[in-house]
Amino acid sequence: MPIRFERGLQALSPAERNVFLVWCYPAAVNDGGHASFFYNTQGEFAHETVQALEEIGAPEYGKLLDRAIDLFPDRSVPRDIEERNAALSALPDDSDERLEKLDDEFYALGDDELLSRLTVYWNRHNG
Repeated sequence: MPIRFERGLQALSPAERNVFLVWCYPAAVNDGGHASFFYNTQGEFAHETVQALEEIGAPEYGKLLDRAIDLFPDRSVPRDIEERNAALSALPDDSDERLEKLDDEFYALGDDELLSRLTVYWNRHNG
């Protein structure tokens, strides 16, 4: 079982935490867009993922996710998955369209560039 699920993110070093969060972000977006990111476990760490994206040198990706967080009232993304899914379902009608636009912007940036920056970051902090 991955260490994250056994002991939480606090069990990881800062570099490991950033790699974990950034790795999960494109995986979720590629599996169903930003809505998928929030509907699944990764959404619990939305704010931390924005920070991790900035720390690895991918601020434009962080800005995309930050704009998705803006859709939530008071930018409050519930940690509890059921509460988060209820909050996501309760977003205004135009939210789906706005999330899809963010998805398109993410796909235009491409995840190859993001994963390349993640590799550079990991090598710099773990090498």
